[in-house]
Amino acid sequence: GIVGTTPAAHYAAPFNKTPQKTTDEIATATTSQKITKPEVKKKILPGEQKQKESEPPALPQTPQASAISLTELNGKTRKTIVNIFCGNSGGTLLQGITGSGVIISPKGVILTNAHIGQYFLLENSSASGYLNCQIRSGNIAEPAYDAKLLYIPSIWIEENIDNIVIQEAKGTGQNDYAFLLINKSIVQGKELPQTFDFTEPNFEFNMLPFNFSTLVASYPAGLLGADAIQKNLGLISTFAPITDLFTFGAKGLSLLDIFALGGNIASQGGSSGGAVISTIDGKLLGIITTSSEATTTSGRTLYAIALPYIKRSFETYTGKNIAWFLEDPAAYDLLPANEFDRLKELLLKRLEKK
Repeated sequence: GIVGTTPAAHYAAPFNKTPQKTTDEIATATTSQKITKPEVKKKILPGEQKQKESEPPALPQTPQASAISLTELNGKTRKTIVNIFCGNSGGTLLQGITGSGVIISPKGVILTNAHIGQYFLLENSSASGYLNCQIRSGNIAEPAYDAKLLYIPSIWIEENIDNIVIQEAKGTGQNDYAFLLINKSIVQGKELPQTFDFTEPNFEFNMLPFNFSTLVASYPAGLLGADAIQKNLGLISTFAPITDLFTFGAKGLSLLDIFALGGNIASQGGSSGGAVISTIDGKLLGIITTSSEATTTSGRTLYAIALPYIKRSFETYTGKNIAWFLEDPAAYDLLPANEFDRLKELLLKRLEKK
């Protein structure tokens, strides 16, 4: 079943335009935010999960034969993972960041974390050092697209406003998601594709089996200096089992919100927003949000936000159906100009207070 609280863990990685550092210095400088043991996050205990007729069916409790080979799954997934790279001119209180995301729609919708998406609110402002965010892709991250922020939960900004100025900020991962839309190619002479390679999201499951095998893909940067992040940031993919399940809900309302994965190379800064894929059907189960602290990546636990939780949160705060939104994202104005400006102003005021 779904059980206890999570240990401290890291968010996405900022970077400084400074010379290469020692390993100890890099670990501090490239890991941006950490999560404390959230009091509201509880493990789901055996027998506590209560299914209702209106709820979607659970995934199978025992792994079945994969519909596609793992090699094919890996190749398809890697085409849909992006690096989100936000840099500025320096001389400001705001550091640049690098994180990950996954394209979940042929229209070019990217799912990532709110702690990455918030930087799109600050683009091109003097207080942010004229921050510019790019979508990069490829085995070695290369500039590919511009994107705009489609939606970020306002409540996440309001409840985590201090994170923008804290080197190792802490939070729970609750409401930590954002949607971006690719809207421009930044490669000279190359137009946007008619449709994008994408990983189909699975918003319809209630539980996951322990030891269920997943494919994890991201752009980890926790052991790299600023120059390597900008010029030689690699995409990784690896397999990891599900080791634990968590809920933000009260006892008796134990829906799956967060799940844990065994330690792997993705357990480091920069992997936030990366994909966790089912090896059975190739669908997206969740996105990486944090990892616990340990001296090696294999000793860390990686945490992911379950897609059904994102669906519940999105539909609660927007009043919109998430499937319809993904079908025609341009038709929805989920972040109107006045709300965009309000959230931007909150962040700018917090930056000025630092």
